[in-house]
Amino acid sequence: MMVLGIGLAGALCVVLAVWGFSLVRAGERVAPSAVPVKTKAKKNDAFILNVIADIIGRPFTGLAMELLAPWRASIRKRIDAAGRPGGMTVESYARTTAGYVIMFATLALLMIAIGQPFFGLLCLLGALQNEGVLRGRMNARQDTIQRTLPDFLDVLAVTVSAGLSFRVALDRVAGSMPGPLADEFMVALRQMELGTSRREAFEDLRNRNNSEALSSFVTALLQAEELGAPLQTALMDISKDMRRESSQWAKRKAQRTTPQITAVSTALTLPAVMLLVLGGMFFGSGANLGGFFGN
Repeated sequence: MMVLGIGLAGALCVVLAVWGFSLVRAGERVAPSAVPVKTKAKKNDAFILNVIADIIGRPFTGLAMELLAPWRASIRKRIDAAGRPGGMTVESYARTTAGYVIMFATLALLMIAIGQPFFGLLCLLGALQNEGVLRGRMNARQDTIQRTLPDFLDVLAVTVSAGLSFRVALDRVAGSMPGPLADEFMVALRQMELGTSRREAFEDLRNRNNSEALSSFVTALLQAEELGAPLQTALMDISKDMRRESSQWAKRKAQRTTPQITAVSTALTLPAVMLLVLGGMFFGSGANLGGFFGN
């Protein structure tokens, strides 16, 4: 029992350490960046478990699609907000999720069969891995959009003031500042080229994302268009508002992250302190350790 307890404590420390590292990495995204970072897409960045789950869940795609039918619209919105990672669709999401359910349900049954029901229940949480990864990518992408919007609008306002039309300026800026935000605007531009009105294209842009700053920008832009305000002046005013909102958003995110990091640090330190105190009390009592080793 003592060895099992030490093993569980060690495993808990490792899990908390990984969680703390992810929180620290998330905190790095709070720092503002004047220029979006250019990243090259990897040819094969699929997680190996996703590939295995996709193969296992392929025969159950139809059943999974039927079971997920009531949530299909919300799943599609999350996939769009995440930027369709790896070309993900609702069908591929259902297929991979079905594979994860089968994999971890089988593992849970094996754990229960050998008399470990608690670990069996923990294994069932692995069935939610596909949804967890999707939400993580969605949040990271929306954070990037929220952070880079003020810089994007500054450049857009300057480009429009140089004499270019709004559509040409938007295309020019999106091409020179690649990233998730530029990708979203390029989708809106392609919709307008195919005959969609500017209002409908930007409303779709707002509905695809859950960024507060992007939603405010679209609302302000459409209102300025309705009122007939000069586009250059409207963009400058919107850019200033977005800069202020971005600063407030960064402060709120930092305030939410700090208590989480403190909790992880405390959780990592507390077991070591307890072991140190208990060890000192044990050795100070003069107890004989030979009984534990059969001597």
